[in-house]
Order: sequence, then C-alpha cells, then structure tokens
Amino acid sequence: RNGIGLLYGFLFPLLFLAQWSWRLEARAIGCIMLFWVIEDYLWFVMNPAYGVAHFSPVHIAWHKHWLWFAPTDYWVSLLVAGVLLFFSYRRKP
Repeated sequence: RNGIGLLYGFLFPLLFLAQWSWRLEARAIGCIMLFWVIEDYLWFVMNPAYGVAHFSPVHIAWHKHWLWFAPTDYWVSLLVAGVLLFFSYRRKP
C-alpha cells in the first residue's frame, strides 16, 4: 500500500510535466530503489531499540541473508539501482 504511494510520488513529476521516456522511467525506478535501501537502513539506525550496534543478522531476523555487513537485499537493490541510474544518465552514442 505505501509502496504504491511512494511509486506515484517518484513518478509524479513525469506525469505532471507530461514527459516520459525509458531513461526517465529508469531514473525514477533507480531512485525508488536507492530510497528504499536508505530508508530501511535509517529505520534501524534511528530506532532506539536497534541502532548501529544491533544492525546484524543476530538482531534482525527478518533479513535472512546477509553479505558482509548488510542484507543481500541491500546489495542487489544498490546494484540494480546503480545500473538503472548509470544508463539513465549516459549520453546517447
């Protein structure tokens, strides 16, 4: 439910300005993915029950797969967001 509202929030400028392209769509989706990773991490850091010290698989059971110091969801999302943003800003050949 909240994800749809967030999606509309990031896509609203494209609708409002009546401009759409695959590049702008990729940029919007990449920004959404980046936002979700940052928002999720900050939720743990700013939550008094967790904090940075408890940001680990021992204390966060619902993130089941971890790589280094972060859930694998973060790494996959950052990789896909990076690719989308790279191609959305790349100059046409």
